[in-house]
Amino acid sequence: MRQYLNKNLIITIAILIYCLKINAQKIDCNYFNLPKPELTPQLFNPTILDLNGKFKFNVELRSCDEIYFTSIDQKENIYFSKKVNRKWIEPKIASFSSLDYSDADPFLSKDENTIYFISQRPMHKNDENLDWNIWSSNRKNGNWSKPTPLPNPINLNDSNEYFFSISNKGNVFFSSNRKGGNGSFDIYTAKIIGENQFSKPQNLGKPISTKKYEFDPYISPDESFIIFSINEKGNSSLYFSGKDKKGNWTKPENLGGKINSTNQDFAPSLSVDGKFIFFSNDGKLKWVSSEILKFIKTNN
Repeated sequence: MRQYLNKNLIITIAILIYCLKINAQKIDCNYFNLPKPELTPQLFNPTILDLNGKFKFNVELRSCDEIYFTSIDQKENIYFSKKVNRKWIEPKIASFSSLDYSDADPFLSKDENTIYFISQRPMHKNDENLDWNIWSSNRKNGNWSKPTPLPNPINLNDSNEYFFSISNKGNVFFSSNRKGGNGSFDIYTAKIIGENQFSKPQNLGKPISTKKYEFDPYISPDESFIIFSINEKGNSSLYFSGKDKKGNWTKPENLGGKINSTNQDFAPSLSVDGKFIFFSNDGKLKWVSSEILKFIKTNN
Protein backbone atom coordinates (compact mmCIF):
# COMPACT_ATOMS: atom_id res chain seq x y z
CA MET A 1 0.00 0.00 0.00
CA ARG A 2 2.77 2.43 0.94
CA GLN A 3 4.65 1.63 -2.26
CA TYR A 4 1.47 2.34 -4.23
CA LEU A 5 1.05 5.71 -2.50
CA ASN A 6 4.69 6.65 -3.05
CA LYS A 7 4.40 5.73 -6.71
CA ASN A 8 1.31 7.91 -7.11
CA LEU A 9 3.00 10.76 -5.26
CA ILE A 10 5.98 10.58 -7.60
CA ILE A 11 3.69 10.57 -10.63
CA THR A 12 1.78 13.57 -9.25
CA ILE A 13 4.96 15.54 -8.64
CA ALA A 14 6.23 14.65 -12.12
CA ILE A 15 3.00 15.93 -13.65
CA LEU A 16 3.21 19.17 -11.66
CA ILE A 17 6.80 19.76 -12.76
CA TYR A 18 5.84 19.05 -16.37
CA CYS A 19 2.95 21.54 -16.14
CA LEU A 20 5.24 24.18 -14.64
CA LYS A 21 7.70 23.70 -17.49
CA ILE A 22 4.91 24.02 -20.05
CA ASN A 23 3.67 27.21 -18.40
CA ALA A 24 7.19 28.57 -18.23
CA GLN A 25 7.52 28.02 -21.98
CA LYS A 26 4.29 29.93 -22.59
CA ILE A 27 5.30 32.79 -20.31
CA ASP A 28 8.49 34.07 -21.90
CA CYS A 29 8.76 37.75 -21.00
CA ASN A 30 11.97 39.59 -21.73
CA TYR A 31 10.92 42.56 -19.54
CA PHE A 32 12.27 45.16 -21.94
CA ASN A 33 15.64 43.30 -21.92
CA LEU A 34 16.42 44.69 -18.47
CA PRO A 35 18.82 42.71 -16.25
CA LYS A 36 16.74 40.42 -14.01
CA PRO A 37 16.88 41.39 -10.32
CA GLU A 38 17.67 38.97 -7.53
CA LEU A 39 17.30 39.79 -3.82
CA THR A 40 18.35 43.42 -4.29
CA PRO A 41 15.69 45.65 -5.92
CA GLN A 42 16.57 47.22 -9.26
CA LEU A 43 15.02 50.09 -11.19
CA PHE A 44 12.30 49.05 -13.61
CA ASN A 45 12.53 52.04 -15.88
CA PRO A 46 13.03 51.14 -19.53
CA THR A 47 13.58 54.27 -21.61
CA ILE A 48 10.27 53.86 -23.43
CA LEU A 49 8.33 54.10 -20.13
CA ASP A 50 10.25 56.96 -18.53
CA LEU A 51 7.75 59.79 -19.24
CA ASN A 52 10.44 62.34 -18.42
CA GLY A 53 10.87 60.98 -14.92
CA LYS A 54 7.27 61.45 -13.78
CA PHE A 55 6.09 59.88 -10.51
CA LYS A 56 4.97 56.32 -11.37
CA PHE A 57 3.36 53.38 -9.59
CA ASN A 58 1.01 50.39 -10.14
CA VAL A 59 2.80 48.20 -12.69
CA GLU A 60 0.37 45.70 -14.23
CA LEU A 61 2.24 43.42 -16.61
CA ARG A 62 -0.11 40.48 -17.01
CA SER A 63 0.99 39.51 -20.50
CA CYS A 64 4.38 39.92 -22.08
CA ASP A 65 3.32 42.44 -24.69
CA GLU A 66 1.15 44.90 -22.75
CA ILE A 67 1.78 47.00 -19.66
CA TYR A 68 -0.36 49.38 -17.59
CA PHE A 69 0.82 51.76 -14.88
CA THR A 70 -0.18 54.99 -13.11
CA SER A 71 1.62 58.29 -13.49
CA ILE A 72 1.05 61.66 -11.87
CA ASP A 73 1.13 64.97 -13.67
CA GLN A 74 -1.46 67.40 -12.33
CA LYS A 75 -3.61 64.38 -11.54
CA GLU A 76 -3.32 60.61 -11.70
CA ASN A 77 -3.81 58.82 -15.02
CA ILE A 78 -3.41 55.24 -16.15
CA TYR A 79 -0.96 54.80 -19.03
CA PHE A 80 -0.41 51.80 -21.23
CA SER A 81 2.10 50.59 -23.78
CA LYS A 82 2.10 47.50 -25.95
CA LYS A 83 4.25 45.73 -28.49
CA VAL A 84 3.52 46.47 -32.13
CA ASN A 85 5.68 44.66 -34.68
CA ARG A 86 7.96 43.55 -31.81
CA LYS A 87 8.54 47.14 -30.66
CA TRP A 88 7.02 48.86 -27.62
CA ILE A 89 5.03 51.97 -28.49
CA GLU A 90 5.30 55.26 -26.61
CA PRO A 91 3.03 55.11 -23.51
CA LYS A 92 -0.24 57.00 -23.71
CA ILE A 93 -3.23 57.47 -21.45
CA ALA A 94 -5.50 54.43 -21.64
CA SER A 95 -8.84 54.95 -23.35
CA PHE A 96 -10.76 54.11 -20.14
CA SER A 97 -8.77 56.60 -18.04
CA SER A 98 -10.52 59.94 -17.60
CA LEU A 99 -8.92 63.20 -18.70
CA ASP A 100 -11.07 65.08 -16.19
CA TYR A 101 -10.71 62.96 -13.04
CA SER A 102 -7.95 60.99 -11.32
CA ASP A 103 -7.59 57.25 -11.99
CA ALA A 104 -5.11 54.74 -10.57
CA ASP A 105 -4.47 51.12 -9.51
CA PRO A 106 -5.06 49.10 -12.72
CA PHE A 107 -5.58 45.34 -12.33
CA LEU A 108 -6.25 42.95 -15.22
CA SER A 109 -8.40 39.85 -14.86
CA LYS A 110 -6.78 36.49 -15.55
CA ASP A 111 -8.17 36.36 -19.09
CA GLU A 112 -7.10 40.03 -19.54
CA ASN A 113 -10.54 40.99 -20.86
CA THR A 114 -11.56 43.04 -17.81
CA ILE A 115 -9.54 45.79 -16.19
CA TYR A 116 -10.32 47.12 -12.73
CA PHE A 117 -9.10 50.47 -11.44
CA ILE A 118 -9.98 53.20 -8.95
CA SER A 119 -11.36 56.58 -9.93
CA GLN A 120 -12.59 59.81 -8.39
CA ARG A 121 -15.10 60.38 -11.20
CA PRO A 122 -18.79 60.67 -10.27
CA MET A 123 -20.60 57.34 -9.96
CA HIS A 124 -23.86 58.83 -11.21
CA LYS A 125 -25.20 62.09 -12.64
CA ASN A 126 -25.84 63.77 -9.29
CA ASP A 127 -22.77 62.42 -7.48
CA GLU A 128 -20.90 65.32 -5.88
CA ASN A 129 -18.92 63.24 -3.40
CA LEU A 130 -16.10 62.31 -5.81
CA ASP A 131 -14.41 59.87 -3.45
CA TRP A 132 -12.33 56.91 -4.64
CA ASN A 133 -14.32 53.96 -5.99
CA ILE A 134 -13.50 50.81 -7.95
CA TRP A 135 -14.49 50.75 -11.62
CA SER A 136 -14.16 48.22 -14.44
CA SER A 137 -14.01 48.14 -18.21
CA ASN A 138 -14.38 45.16 -20.56
CA ARG A 139 -12.31 44.49 -23.64
CA LYS A 140 -14.04 43.48 -26.86
CA ASN A 141 -12.40 43.31 -30.28
CA GLY A 142 -9.34 45.01 -28.82
CA ASN A 143 -11.20 48.04 -27.45
CA TRP A 144 -12.15 48.92 -23.88
CA SER A 145 -15.80 49.61 -23.08
CA LYS A 146 -17.09 52.65 -21.22
CA PRO A 147 -16.13 52.09 -17.54
CA THR A 148 -18.79 51.37 -14.93
CA PRO A 149 -18.47 51.43 -11.13
CA LEU A 150 -18.63 48.18 -9.22
CA PRO A 151 -21.92 47.87 -7.34
CA ASN A 152 -22.69 48.04 -3.65
CA PRO A 153 -21.48 46.32 -1.46
CA ILE A 154 -17.99 46.83 -2.99
CA ASN A 155 -18.37 50.60 -3.42
CA LEU A 156 -20.07 52.52 -0.63
CA ASN A 157 -21.21 56.14 -0.74
CA ASP A 158 -19.51 57.15 2.50
CA SER A 159 -16.08 55.54 2.08
CA ASN A 160 -13.07 55.23 -0.21
CA GLU A 161 -12.09 51.99 -1.93
CA TYR A 162 -8.53 51.36 -3.14
CA PHE A 163 -6.47 48.81 -5.02
CA PHE A 164 -8.47 45.84 -6.32
CA SER A 165 -6.89 42.41 -6.92
CA ILE A 166 -8.36 38.96 -7.60
CA SER A 167 -7.12 35.45 -6.82
CA ASN A 168 -7.61 32.40 -9.02
CA LYS A 169 -10.22 31.27 -6.47
CA GLY A 170 -12.52 34.13 -7.42
CA ASN A 171 -11.92 36.12 -4.25
CA VAL A 172 -11.35 39.87 -4.49
CA PHE A 173 -9.22 41.96 -2.13
CA PHE A 174 -9.21 45.72 -1.65
CA SER A 175 -8.69 48.37 1.01
CA SER A 176 -11.33 50.74 2.38
CA ASN A 177 -11.96 53.18 5.20
CA ARG A 178 -15.62 52.12 5.54
CA LYS A 179 -17.33 52.21 8.89
CA GLY A 180 -16.78 49.35 11.31
CA GLY A 181 -13.11 48.79 10.48
CA ASN A 182 -10.21 48.34 12.87
CA GLY A 183 -8.30 51.41 11.71
CA SER A 184 -8.34 54.29 9.25
CA PHE A 185 -7.99 51.88 6.30
CA ASP A 186 -8.36 48.09 6.45
CA ILE A 187 -8.16 45.23 3.94
CA TYR A 188 -11.35 43.51 2.86
CA THR A 189 -12.22 40.44 0.81
CA ALA A 190 -15.33 39.35 -1.07
CA LYS A 191 -16.37 36.51 -3.37
CA ILE A 192 -17.34 36.91 -7.02
CA ILE A 193 -20.80 35.33 -7.16
CA GLY A 194 -21.84 36.32 -10.67
CA GLU A 195 -21.20 38.78 -13.47
CA ASN A 196 -20.45 42.05 -11.70
CA GLN A 197 -21.90 40.56 -8.49
CA PHE A 198 -20.07 40.16 -5.20
CA SER A 199 -20.73 38.84 -1.72
CA LYS A 200 -20.68 41.22 1.23
CA PRO A 201 -17.04 42.20 1.88
CA GLN A 202 -15.46 40.86 5.04
CA ASN A 203 -12.67 42.58 6.93
CA LEU A 204 -9.62 40.29 6.96
CA GLY A 205 -9.21 41.20 10.63
CA LYS A 206 -6.11 40.79 12.73
CA PRO A 207 -3.26 40.34 12.16
CA ILE A 208 -3.75 41.95 8.70
CA SER A 209 -6.24 44.71 9.52
CA THR A 210 -5.27 46.57 12.67
CA LYS A 211 -5.46 50.09 14.07
CA LYS A 212 -2.85 51.05 11.51
CA TYR A 213 -3.48 52.26 7.93
CA GLU A 214 -3.32 49.12 5.71
CA PHE A 215 -3.77 49.55 1.98
CA ASP A 216 -2.73 48.36 -1.53
CA PRO A 217 -3.34 44.60 -1.06
CA TYR A 218 -2.07 42.38 -3.89
CA ILE A 219 -3.12 38.77 -3.47
CA SER A 220 -1.07 35.93 -4.96
CA PRO A 221 -3.05 33.82 -7.49
CA ASP A 222 -3.27 30.82 -5.13
CA GLU A 223 -3.86 33.01 -2.04
CA SER A 224 -0.77 31.58 -0.36
CA PHE A 225 0.44 35.11 0.46
CA ILE A 226 -0.60 38.74 0.28
CA ILE A 227 1.60 41.82 -0.14
CA PHE A 228 0.36 45.21 1.05
CA SER A 229 1.46 48.55 2.47
CA ILE A 230 1.16 49.97 5.96
CA ASN A 231 1.24 53.73 6.45
CA GLU A 232 2.52 54.96 9.79
CA LYS A 233 2.82 58.71 10.35
CA GLY A 234 3.07 59.35 6.61
CA ASN A 235 5.66 56.63 6.02
CA SER A 236 4.45 53.79 3.78
CA SER A 237 6.25 50.43 3.88
CA LEU A 238 5.62 47.08 2.20
CA TYR A 239 4.71 43.97 4.21
CA PHE A 240 3.63 40.44 3.40
CA SER A 241 1.73 37.68 5.15
CA GLY A 242 1.35 33.97 4.41
CA LYS A 243 -0.95 31.21 5.62
CA ASP A 244 -0.28 28.90 8.56
CA LYS A 245 -1.22 25.20 8.62
CA LYS A 246 -4.78 26.10 9.65
CA GLY A 247 -5.18 28.51 6.76
CA ASN A 248 -4.98 31.63 8.92
CA TRP A 249 -2.98 34.69 7.95
CA THR A 250 0.32 35.02 9.78
CA LYS A 251 1.71 38.16 11.41
CA PRO A 252 2.79 40.55 8.60
CA GLU A 253 6.51 40.79 8.00
CA ASN A 254 8.36 43.87 6.76
CA LEU A 255 10.00 43.37 3.36
CA GLY A 256 13.18 44.92 4.72
CA GLY A 257 15.33 47.99 4.30
CA LYS A 258 16.41 47.25 0.74
CA ILE A 259 12.80 47.52 -0.41
CA ASN A 260 11.41 49.94 2.17
CA SER A 261 14.11 52.53 1.63
CA THR A 262 11.95 55.67 1.30
CA ASN A 263 8.84 57.05 2.97
CA GLN A 264 6.71 56.00 -0.03
CA ASP A 265 7.07 52.28 -0.71
CA PHE A 266 3.73 50.97 -1.91
CA ALA A 267 1.65 49.62 -4.87
CA PRO A 268 3.00 46.04 -5.09
CA SER A 269 2.18 43.64 -7.90
CA LEU A 270 3.41 40.31 -9.26
CA SER A 271 4.70 39.39 -12.69
CA VAL A 272 2.49 36.93 -14.55
CA ASP A 273 5.00 34.12 -13.93
CA GLY A 274 5.24 35.01 -10.23
CA LYS A 275 9.01 35.43 -10.40
CA PHE A 276 9.13 39.17 -9.68
CA ILE A 277 7.54 41.76 -7.42
CA PHE A 278 7.00 45.26 -8.79
CA PHE A 279 6.53 48.24 -6.48
CA SER A 280 6.83 52.01 -6.30
CA ASN A 281 9.80 53.45 -4.45
CA ASP A 282 9.07 57.18 -3.96
CA GLY A 283 7.69 57.42 -7.49
CA LYS A 284 10.32 55.23 -9.12
CA LEU A 285 9.29 51.83 -10.41
CA LYS A 286 11.38 48.99 -9.02
CA TRP A 287 11.33 45.21 -9.11
CA VAL A 288 12.87 42.38 -7.12
CA SER A 289 12.86 38.58 -7.21
CA SER A 290 9.86 37.11 -5.39
CA GLU A 291 12.40 34.80 -3.70
CA ILE A 292 12.85 37.73 -1.30
CA LEU A 293 9.73 36.50 0.52
CA LYS A 294 11.27 33.08 1.19
CA PHE A 295 14.52 34.73 2.21
CA ILE A 296 12.79 36.99 4.75
CA LYS A 297 10.66 34.14 6.09
CA THR A 298 13.67 31.88 6.52
CA ASN A 299 15.78 34.52 8.25
CA ASN A 300 12.96 35.47 10.60
